[in-house]
Amino acid sequence: MFGRHRQLSASSLSASILHVGFRYATFLGIICFGIEGNRTDGCLVAQNRFWYKQFCLLTRLLICVIYGYLSLDYIFILDNSHLIILSWIRLVCCLICAFVTLTLQFWFGQHVLRVVNSYLRLFRKVNALPGSQASGFGGRRELSLLIFKMICLMNEVFCEIPELLNGLNMRLFVTILCELYVNTNATMIGHLCFVGYLSVGALYARVNHYVRHELRRQLQGLEQPNGCEVSRRQLRAAGCRLDQCLAIYDDIQRVGSAFHRLMELPLCLILLFAFLSMTLVSYFIMLQRFRNVGLWLLVARLFFDVVLLTLAIHGASSSSRVVRRLSFDNCYVTERNDWHMKLEMFLGRLNFFEFRVRPLGLFEISNELILVFLSGLVTYLTYIIQYGMQSNKI
Repeated sequence: MFGRHRQLSASSLSASILHVGFRYATFLGIICFGIEGNRTDGCLVAQNRFWYKQFCLLTRLLICVIYGYLSLDYIFILDNSHLIILSWIRLVCCLICAFVTLTLQFWFGQHVLRVVNSYLRLFRKVNALPGSQASGFGGRRELSLLIFKMICLMNEVFCEIPELLNGLNMRLFVTILCELYVNTNATMIGHLCFVGYLSVGALYARVNHYVRHELRRQLQGLEQPNGCEVSRRQLRAAGCRLDQCLAIYDDIQRVGSAFHRLMELPLCLILLFAFLSMTLVSYFIMLQRFRNVGLWLLVARLFFDVVLLTLAIHGASSSSRVVRRLSFDNCYVTERNDWHMKLEMFLGRLNFFEFRVRPLGLFEISNELILVFLSGLVTYLTYIIQYGMQSNKI
């Protein structure tokens, strides 16, 4: 009983963290829709907010123009060729991420609303399963990942505050403020991908828990003492539960695939932005002879953002494969051919549910991707250090 209360507390706390993150993204203008209770049944529904969307459009365009002008002014005074190239790439990536955000809000706004409402309906359907008492979001794993994500968000927001307070120059103040907004806009795409894939993993985990415990117990409960035959009504009820589980698995696969198709290109861009930002900041750290603690924290935060996104995707993929290992060997066996066919169809359909994330079909996001990037980053920095030592620049 204590374990169950702790699970409920973890789910409720996760839902509260998601609510705070939703308000934060709405304040930044990344999310332009509201989630309110329906008047008829009180269920949460995502609704469009037209005027706030127009305000976010004008604000983002104005800040991007100011940021582009100030960044170009900064790039033209640089004399380091590597720094110039990396600064150009980072500027282009930031502006592309801002354009992608505008595209998602205006050209795919209705599609985003449909995907969000599909998530909300699916959570209601999963929470309505018999024996399901957790009404929050996920469990202890999801709570741990969300806590680490909140720490990264707090570091992202407060890391520039000392420079804002110390700089009395208005130009420096505006530059830091615009850079903070544009960078947060770019990284927010990664945060949205993290929440979307984490939701898919939480849904799979919840249904897998129901099938592994509740459904198996219900099927095993069909066995009658003294070899008595089970009534057709009981078999029909068991068949309806099997069909209900299959329908939920189908919905999870459909919603997860719709979200992946929607965020496929933004996911590639945010990974490219994160890797290039880590490369640029690492180069700054090397130029300052590894003495700047703030830049070390920035690299750590960017790296943990990528790791958390990878863990969320890995959790969704592994949870979709867990269902294949569910065994019903000890369940009720009858001589009715229709029941045999129903159970075999259920077990056969489970093998088709596998969620995999391959942005644009180029690569699969997994832990190996992080190792490949780290090896490339170490090789690049080693080359730069050797070049700097030979040219007496380091």
